[in-house]
Amino acid sequence: MNLTGHSTADMLALELRKWINNGSLRDGERLVERDLASHFSVSRIPMREAIRQLERDGLVEIFRNRGAIVRMLSAEEIDEIYQLRALLEGEAVFQSVQNMSADILVRAELSHTLLATTTEFGKQGLLNREFHDLLYSGCKNQRLLTMINDLRNQIERYEYLQRQLLSETPIFQEDHAGILAACQARDAEKARTEVIRHIHIAGQMLKNFVRNQDR
Repeated sequence: MNLTGHSTADMLALELRKWINNGSLRDGERLVERDLASHFSVSRIPMREAIRQLERDGLVEIFRNRGAIVRMLSAEEIDEIYQLRALLEGEAVFQSVQNMSADILVRAELSHTLLATTTEFGKQGLLNREFHDLLYSGCKNQRLLTMINDLRNQIERYEYLQRQLLSETPIFQEDHAGILAACQARDAEKARTEVIRHIHIAGQMLKNFVRNQDR
């Protein structure tokens, strides 16, 4: 792991976040500070700060007698996150539409086309994120885009565990086609409506998954 140019704690937090998001660290699993510090060949001080960063991000909980564990989001918390995502991402595309270049629209259409043809889960996830990022890229409100990214990071691990979200590519392709068409027509209000509907559908699927896990 290359720590050059970044604080050790920041880079450790980034690596641990990847482990949580890809399922290497599962819900309820302990983060043993000593073992993790040994794995990354660092002292326990930056590891402790990295774990605190994850706590602030809502990815872990720290208990006095148990240490840190990977935090499981409830269906209600997922609902709250997706409600916020729908509002924020709808606003991002609304603000972005009038600033989109022809090149951005071409690239978004290419991502949309490639997503329809790939069956590799990892590539599906990258293309899905790229599609949305491109269509939000004309938004000049960087705080808004940062908030969207933070919410995605909180939920990404559930999208990984619940492969149904991206196995339902044909359904989402219809949603993406509607969003893209609205952007190409420079219809900001329609684009916002389509994004909000799309996010709510994904959120409902994820809530259903988490509820089934609890049974």
